Amino acid sequence: MSPCHVLVLTYTLSYGILLRVEGVGMLRLGVAVRLIGRSAPDRPQSGHLSVGLLWLREVFGYLIARNITFYRLPDDLAGCLATEDSDQIERELIDCQSLIEAIRTIIVAHTYRLTMHLAPGLGPSAVADEVSERWARAVCVRARVLEALGSPGSALIGHVGGVYGNRDAALERAARRIDQLPIWARKYLVLEPDEDAYGLPDLIWIHERCGTPVVLDLLHHQIHNPQRISCSEAMALALATWPAHMRPKIHMSTQRTEAHLIPEGRSMRVIPPRIGQHADFINPFEFVELLRAAAGLRPFDIMLEAKAGDLALVRLREDVQRFAPDLAALLDAF
Repeated sequence: MSPCHVLVLTYTLSYGILLRVEGVGMLRLGVAVRLIGRSAPDRPQSGHLSVGLLWLREVFGYLIARNITFYRLPDDLAGCLATEDSDQIERELIDCQSLIEAIRTIIVAHTYRLTMHLAPGLGPSAVADEVSERWARAVCVRARVLEALGSPGSALIGHVGGVYGNRDAALERAARRIDQLPIWARKYLVLEPDEDAYGLPDLIWIHERCGTPVVLDLLHHQIHNPQRISCSEAMALALATWPAHMRPKIHMSTQRTEAHLIPEGRSMRVIPPRIGQHADFINPFEFVELLRAAAGLRPFDIMLEAKAGDLALVRLREDVQRFAPDLAALLDAF
């Protein structure tokens, strides 16, 4: 039995009874960056932080009108986030103090939860020190923005990174570099399993070393699950890594099944979807199955990763009301 298998078994035995004491409670659905139903201009690109925050304040009005109080911020909300310039972000935070206070007022009034996602190609497992240093800067500048906004439950989601020939060595490097982050920034970091290299047991191992919570991505878990851990057990294991004072979150998306049609002369070439591509909307029957599998687990939020963004979230609420009205009361819109 591998060390990861031992960890999974230990967590199951240790937390199995505790996790089934509470009801699921109210589930808050979130939308990740893309807002299709909003007719206003798209988010600004690589400008001063004040431009991004003005855009965010307008976005809040749109989302709150639809009872959506869980949102993933764009990774490029400000130009200095793309360059990982910590000095610049401090200057711009000072410039934006009054605007930040106005946004914090909205956050408090609506118990708004904000998260952010690091670029998937950047992780702490890199062999080169300069790459890991860039990763650390990327974590710190984004954690600084989340800290300034003061949203309860803020989290910065990241991946472990590449394997670089030796998985065990890469995991060791990742854990060591997470430990080297400043404590104030590390408390925002949450790790997510990926589709091919690092699954749930690997991230639980890092959690054991560093205390870093794990956010379960259900599609990633379906694609990369060599231990054949069931969905309900995987949720229980991931939720157990979150501290008691912080509400966990998971990611939900549906595998795209539609073909890509590429014009080729007078005909069309059919390209099947890549495994792991997100569908435009969420399959309601998969979602209902998820809710039923979550019965008895501690309360958590669900970030929907669908290409139709907010339209997918609104549609999913309607679908649950139609196909599983007994579960509709669990969602934040009912």
